[in-house]
Amino acid sequence: MTESTTTELITQIAQQTGKTETEIKGLIEAKVQKFSGLLTEQGATYMVQKELGLKQETMEQVNISDLKEGMKGIELKGTIEAVFPVKEFDKNGKKGKLKSFILNDTTGGVRVTLWNEQVDQFSISRGNEIVITSVLVKMYNDTKQVTLGFNGKIEVKSTKEIEPIKLAELKSGMSSVGIVGRIMRKFPCKDFESGERKGKLCSFQIGDDSAIIRATAWNEKADELEKYNEGDAVEIENAYTKEGRFGVEIHLGYSAEIKETTKTVPAQIELLKDQMEQKKITDTNEGENSVIEGKIVSVEKGNLFYEVCSKCGKKITKSGESYLCESCGETTPKKNPVVSVILEDESGNIKTNFFGKNALSAIGIEQEVLEQKVNGNGADIVIAELNANITGKIIKVFGYTKINNFSGNKEFTAREIL
Repeated sequence: MTESTTTELITQIAQQTGKTETEIKGLIEAKVQKFSGLLTEQGATYMVQKELGLKQETMEQVNISDLKEGMKGIELKGTIEAVFPVKEFDKNGKKGKLKSFILNDTTGGVRVTLWNEQVDQFSISRGNEIVITSVLVKMYNDTKQVTLGFNGKIEVKSTKEIEPIKLAELKSGMSSVGIVGRIMRKFPCKDFESGERKGKLCSFQIGDDSAIIRATAWNEKADELEKYNEGDAVEIENAYTKEGRFGVEIHLGYSAEIKETTKTVPAQIELLKDQMEQKKITDTNEGENSVIEGKIVSVEKGNLFYEVCSKCGKKITKSGESYLCESCGETTPKKNPVVSVILEDESGNIKTNFFGKNALSAIGIEQEVLEQKVNGNGADIVIAELNANITGKIIKVFGYTKINNFSGNKEFTAREIL
């Protein structure tokens, strides 16, 4: 809204109410003073107009490509391309929060930022078609950005879910990427330091029915990734792509979001069916999926169980007498079986690790029975019994080879017993 438009509106209000323009200006100034400069003159004019019971005129709708710094009291219409996570801040002792999103129309796109109470006031999602009224146009880092005026609002006109991109369709240099897939492998997280910059990264493989690619989560997103296990199906929003050593990679920066998905994603075994080549144990390579077959020559010492969250099955930590899950908060523990055996074929042998239902299948014992045995006799006695009972058992396993960081030896992690 321009200054001349504001003057015209004041004249219109005075004519409709019988008040003088001076009286109307006084009411507007009182509003501006009441809100300690947080309310623009245009916003105050609309508030006075509304309080006097007058119908408010529709604001001027502007194309995104026509936005100019300093514009106020205008209206935008478009579709939300990306929504970024809420960020909290503390500036000069004043705490607040903000949430940004990218709004597109047929002429271009612009970042819109919601501040403080606006963050909770307006519920928006990627794909929503919206109308924003009473916006302000500012410059930030030489780029136009939009914020809501004091009386600004967002109206969702229609909701449309944007379909995730298939992994095989990703190209280098893409932004605001949304995908759905299953975590196939997780690699050890690393801390890094480059000059004055310190951080953390966690790399992993993610797959859908079109491809399996490498991905990397950075800093706080690396912490979020650690809440998930291999095999979990997830949605990732607002990621970006770049060319890596093995082709296009997906990266989760500060604006990305990762969460569990309710969408249908094929099981790991289905996604990896084209990689189920049977190999001799000595021919397996680090990071490679394959099938091996051999006889169990020994069961390795261990606890036979580790504790996970009873709600979501993820790893937990003990704090005093309580158990904490990063996803569910305080929880009760559940025992998850784990068994390591030495598998041998004519080419050699390899330590093979089984978890959950695969561990129970490998040793041929139901979980309830295994728990009773461990509770009654201890893990060492149970392992001695297993060595006596299952040594020589032939087993075919689909999984992947990795290098143990401590021993430096190759190990095999079972995905499925065939």
